[in-house]
Amino acid sequence: MSPSNRQQVFEIVRGELARIVREQSPDFDADIGMDTSLTADLGLDSISLIEVAVALEKALCVDELPLGSWTERESDRDGQRFTVASLVDLCTEQLSAGGFVTAGTGEASLSLQVQ
Repeated sequence: MSPSNRQQVFEIVRGELARIVREQSPDFDADIGMDTSLTADLGLDSISLIEVAVALEKALCVDELPLGSWTERESDRDGQRFTVASLVDLCTEQLSAGGFVTAGTGEASLSLQVQ
């Protein structure tokens, strides 16, 4: 599956985020929108973000989501950081770059830069 537009990517990201957050907090019922903060609003920590990345790699059939460069870019931003919108943009960029899982591998990988 390779979503063709930003709205489709958003729906997949929102679904995976809701699933993961509900695993941690079963009574979670807040809306997840583009401006939702992954850390402040959803309470995701670094390990949860890795879990989200792996889930999205599988759901989007993407080879890898470069979390290291994403966290650097987000840390350098002014204003609200680590939002659903920035995660959707990261996924959309990877899909546009052709970072699809090659047929037959069935495995998604994760590239993290430890800082």
